[in-house]
Amino acid sequence: MALPAGARCWALPADGRAVHACPSARAAPEAANVGGHLCRDHGRARRGARPLGDGVLSSCVSVRPIFFGGTSEGAAASARRRTLVQCSEASSSSSAGLREGNSELFSTNSFTDGRWEAILSRLELVCKSSPETSLIEGRWVKLICGASFEDIADVRNLSLIYALAGVDCIDCAADSAIVAAVLEGINAAEQVLQTIGSGIARSFKKPWVMISINDDEDPHFRKAEFDSLECPTNCPRPCERVCPASAIKFQDSNQKASSNHLDGGVIVDRCYGCGRCLPICPLGLISAISYVRPLETVASLLRSEDVDAVEIHTRAGHLSSFRELVSQLGNAFSSLKLVAVSVPDLEELMIPTLNAMYTSMKPFVKNLNLWQLDGRPMSGDIGVGATRAAIMLAQKVVSSSERPPGFIQLAGGTNAHTATALKNVGLQRCITYENHGVSQQYEDNQSGSAVIAGVAYGGYARKIVDKFLRHVGEEETCGDVLVNRSSNQMEHYPHFLLHAVLEANVLVDSIKCSVNQNYPISTVPESHEHI
Repeated sequence: MALPAGARCWALPADGRAVHACPSARAAPEAANVGGHLCRDHGRARRGARPLGDGVLSSCVSVRPIFFGGTSEGAAASARRRTLVQCSEASSSSSAGLREGNSELFSTNSFTDGRWEAILSRLELVCKSSPETSLIEGRWVKLICGASFEDIADVRNLSLIYALAGVDCIDCAADSAIVAAVLEGINAAEQVLQTIGSGIARSFKKPWVMISINDDEDPHFRKAEFDSLECPTNCPRPCERVCPASAIKFQDSNQKASSNHLDGGVIVDRCYGCGRCLPICPLGLISAISYVRPLETVASLLRSEDVDAVEIHTRAGHLSSFRELVSQLGNAFSSLKLVAVSVPDLEELMIPTLNAMYTSMKPFVKNLNLWQLDGRPMSGDIGVGATRAAIMLAQKVVSSSERPPGFIQLAGGTNAHTATALKNVGLQRCITYENHGVSQQYEDNQSGSAVIAGVAYGGYARKIVDKFLRHVGEEETCGDVLVNRSSNQMEHYPHFLLHAVLEANVLVDSIKCSVNQNYPISTVPESHEHI
């Protein structure tokens, strides 16, 4: 779809139903009207723009909305900090250097650190098991990018890191651009292996790609919103400090002494709805906007060859909406390798609700099914105690003889202590495989009690590699400033990639348990001179 005359990029409203052309902010800053949202490079939006057409989905454009509130200066600063918008003049393939194999930053010589050999040896062992086998053996590990986390560059690099660490599945937002970013990260992992010259590239088992959807209002599917024009310059900005995703950014008020308000706002693509900012605002200015993705878009993704699995997020009181969602999307489940349902603790209704949901899904699920027990949603990065809720919920579910068939996987508060906690309560044991028709289930040989198939990591998985991701793309700019088209790809920073994978290995192996390794994790270099 060609850009209209005078437009430099596309902007996509949060409802995903129409796109608007964003003219050059430099030429006409007052005309950056993109339906109340911001193009990252072109300033604060004003409402009232005329859409170019109806029914145009995010897969048709290469630019995503960035801010709820803020000014052109704040948006431009964010653009210089992290470029996710693909400007029209920088729209050529971001991985050209990787494919051509002639990039000075990406070469065999870049991966001479001896610890890559240890990583490859470990990965070769991990890759002997397919994702399905990992489920059967209780070694399943899933990376949760976030149902609402839409930072394309970070999603790509997270997928690269954790694919090299050997995860079995990567869970992401139900958006074609995000799915494409996951696939690009997985393919980049394979390219890294080929560049190093490792034979493991031939046997590398790619992780499944999963998309997350919701049946109704759900905290995983919301975005924070506030108008920074209402924020006083003397505000201590607790929202900015508490955000685990660095999704709230303000321009330094000292740079604009004459202003009586803060410039900045929510970077929408990075906000994944944890809600920690909502109660902490001194003036109560922050609210949350919930959303449900269009079923037509979801169905199209499910039928594509890019998606292997789906996860439905549901909550207490949502049984009727769950049934309606399954009835509308069920026909698209037939080609999927796995259908998962994420459910929090429903207390005394837990087992009856699981059975009711299983009954509604059974006619449509042709392969595997899984129950994700969401102990303490979006809290794994907080601390040790965050994992307790998931462990307690798992104990309750697996102890019930009336629970429906399906693998059981932990999530919600999972972190470095989850594996040890599982072992301490006897939920990680030697297992055998039994076929239960539409689902697969396994049991402990000695007691006959069900055990856990694996663990999904979200906030904690992102947290432990964030210190390395922050060094990627620091010089990336857009608009009138020169763009280094490959600088936001982590494989072009082998030193940081190495240490990120080492960190990820420790977390993944806590569940995989197939390799006993103790890699030294060095500190992050002060600058890129060490790369």
